[in-house]
Amino acid sequence: MNKEQFKKFFIEDNLIIIVDGVAITLILIAFLIIGLSAPASSYTKEVESVTMIQQNYEEAFLLEYNEGNYTPENPFFIVDPYDMSPLSGLLMFETDLPTSYKVVVLGKTSEGNMEFTSPETTTHRIPVYGLYAGHFNTIKLYQVTSLISSQAPYPETLVSEINVLTDPTPEGIFTPTVMNTTYEYFGSDLMMLMPALGSLPVAYDYNGDVRWYLSTSLTWAPTILENGRLLLGTSRIINAPYYTTGLYEIDFLGKIYTEYILPGGYHHDVFEMSNGNLLIGTSDFESTVEDIIVELDRTTGEIVKTWDIGDYLPELDGMAEMWVTYDWFHNNSIFYDETTDSIILSGRHQDAVISIDYTTDELNWIIGDPTNWSEELVDEYFFYPISAEFEWSYAQHSAIVLENGDIFLFDNGNNRSKLREDDILAEDNYSRGVIYRYNMISMTIEQVYQFGKELGEDFYSPYISNVAYYSENNYMIHSGGHSEVNGEVLNIPAPLSEDFLSAKLNSITIEVLDGKIVYHLEVPSNFYRANRISLYSNNTIFSLGPATTLGNFIVTEDTEDDIDERHNFFVTVPKEYELELTKETDRLVINAVFNEHEVVYLVLEGSNGRIVYNIPTGSNTYTAMCIVIADGDNRIVSYYINEEGIIGTYQIYLYVNGKEYDTYEKVVFK
Repeated sequence: MNKEQFKKFFIEDNLIIIVDGVAITLILIAFLIIGLSAPASSYTKEVESVTMIQQNYEEAFLLEYNEGNYTPENPFFIVDPYDMSPLSGLLMFETDLPTSYKVVVLGKTSEGNMEFTSPETTTHRIPVYGLYAGHFNTIKLYQVTSLISSQAPYPETLVSEINVLTDPTPEGIFTPTVMNTTYEYFGSDLMMLMPALGSLPVAYDYNGDVRWYLSTSLTWAPTILENGRLLLGTSRIINAPYYTTGLYEIDFLGKIYTEYILPGGYHHDVFEMSNGNLLIGTSDFESTVEDIIVELDRTTGEIVKTWDIGDYLPELDGMAEMWVTYDWFHNNSIFYDETTDSIILSGRHQDAVISIDYTTDELNWIIGDPTNWSEELVDEYFFYPISAEFEWSYAQHSAIVLENGDIFLFDNGNNRSKLREDDILAEDNYSRGVIYRYNMISMTIEQVYQFGKELGEDFYSPYISNVAYYSENNYMIHSGGHSEVNGEVLNIPAPLSEDFLSAKLNSITIEVLDGKIVYHLEVPSNFYRANRISLYSNNTIFSLGPATTLGNFIVTEDTEDDIDERHNFFVTVPKEYELELTKETDRLVINAVFNEHEVVYLVLEGSNGRIVYNIPTGSNTYTAMCIVIADGDNRIVSYYINEEGIIGTYQIYLYVNGKEYDTYEKVVFK
């Protein structure tokens, strides 16, 4: 470097004039200051996965258990062993000979008792469900077989009693405002509600008492598997507003057995096939969302089949009011019908339920108002209504196939028209459960059942909700998204309303038997779906041991952009960016605040080279790697760098508008 090159030296935006002979001295001093003042690099904060945390909990209570001598008379009992299900516990003890025991959780009345009889064994690991919150609970343990299993059982003998005080319910658990049913009808079942807005998964008994909830807001369809466990969306987000990284297979005790990771994340619904594989709603995030279905191999986590709904329907056909380019179909339910070997999907933003042949991958039919659809599709795939009381469904959810082939769904009823000039007001609208019967030969359709229209605007839910079938003439209809502002019913989902914070929310769950309401639950929040469950099921499998992770993320795409690099020797990352770096087990998470006009890059430099990532700051970012939420001129940004395809230790740098900032943090990818 010659004398002229030393004439100007830039540090940040301040100009320093360096004169001839002292240039080298000043530069050396400057670099000495940098070396003395710069903080030493440290490793990025690492957080353990939920499954690893649970494994640590399990190892801890097993260590305590193994140090004791626990018998039926002196059993080991721990509440919420996995820090996930506060109204559940685990009972453990040993017997010399195979023996069966009955566990009874005493209710506030005898009808509120919950009980379970364990199988004969010498190693007893018995989940206990149905405790009350903020209550001094009593659990009784009875021996129900002889100590020699071949002999006739003795009468039940009380061998021990456990008393435990549980914590009150936390914020996010709501007290029902209406609960009308009888124990004779509902028995010891619970109604599980899955959260939509700031609530937690919760289940109420026949009396409206909370008997189960999760302390983490896992959500989406509460799919009950053949083994008695649940499938729920993970606690990690892959994209805004609600796309999770995948699914947890979890039991009612809160123990996670498997985490399934999908490249395009998970949303809305999953269906367990008879071979154990899972049909899952996902996205590719390249240009659209909620229009991909995959079949996941349950044992390997590999995707074995994919359906892109864009291959079957034109994106511009049948547009409902909520239609937008990136979410043109908005699939919100999945059902596989073995009788017809077909997949039934519900597209809210096209007011259409469609059937795709599983084997041939061909479109079978479309149920929906044919208005605004192309003539060719209407002629080939749509049905003609024939019943006098027939009404089409709009913005529907939860399309399922009944035993006789009928289609049962929740008709949200948004606008009750596909022509905006014919829209009806929310105050004149209603939602309902409706059953359609179709004929593929004549291509006709009739309405054979509905419930909800007679309840009017009070039962109107412009989003979410579902139905369930128990037996002929016994149905559940859940209107989960009712909301009002100043006494007026909202015609849009509550979170989209400018008056959301002042909105009065309600969730109405009704069961009908032979035309009569036999169950009526109202809770002052919005809930995505309802599901009637039995906590104590003979097919529920509990086992100890670490969870398994299956599936994988995609490789985070880097960039070859040329960065206008202007080094900042004295400046660390400005506080206004609120940069936070966190290393999860399988990805680096970057949270920050940037102006939408700023050009932002994150750079990893290590022994294996230099990797550059462009962090989008625009308000219309829809990728699996970045979440951007507008906040005035600023953007709240979450960006993910998946560990897939990366190995080594890297120093992390941030470039904003060409200025380099050293985060003084290092990250390790394994």
